[in-house]
Amino acid sequence: MSGWYSFFDLGIHHILGGYDHLLFLFSLVIARQKFKQYATMITAFTIAHSITLSLTVLGIIDISPKFVEPMIALSICFVAIDNMIRKEVSHRWILTFLFGLVHGMGFADLLKGMNLPTSQLATALISFNLGIETVQITLVGVALPVLILMHRWKYSKYAVYATSSLAFVLGAIWLGQRVFA
Repeated sequence: MSGWYSFFDLGIHHILGGYDHLLFLFSLVIARQKFKQYATMITAFTIAHSITLSLTVLGIIDISPKFVEPMIALSICFVAIDNMIRKEVSHRWILTFLFGLVHGMGFADLLKGMNLPTSQLATALISFNLGIETVQITLVGVALPVLILMHRWKYSKYAVYATSSLAFVLGAIWLGQRVFA
């Protein structure tokens, strides 16, 4: 694989095929928040996963996927429960940053498995991460206007509860599969 665009494209396809990461992102944004809260949360996630993506691909940290993958599923369950029990979401950026560190290690598995030459690491990391971010920002950009309209609906809290319940169930299934696989 060569060229920045190949890694950019790989990042796009990696996140689009990463249903667990997409469900985590959805679970984060479904709860009613102010625009500043959404922006802070997405920025925290980006910074956190960029850190551990880089550190993992560079071999500075090496945490087994047997730990990382269940933690990703657990992050979905945790955020889903948080959506269901808290009336108002605040300071979610802290939680998102911490879970973002775990998700970054999950993102890294693909690049780590490619055994890239040192001369390609910087280009691969930056391009791959930009591909991931392009999809995430696009999805959030599309979702926010829909969520703003949804939260004006008198039954929005039930919609958040129902979708968070579904996210919890899926996260729990993935957690079980990953722990007992």
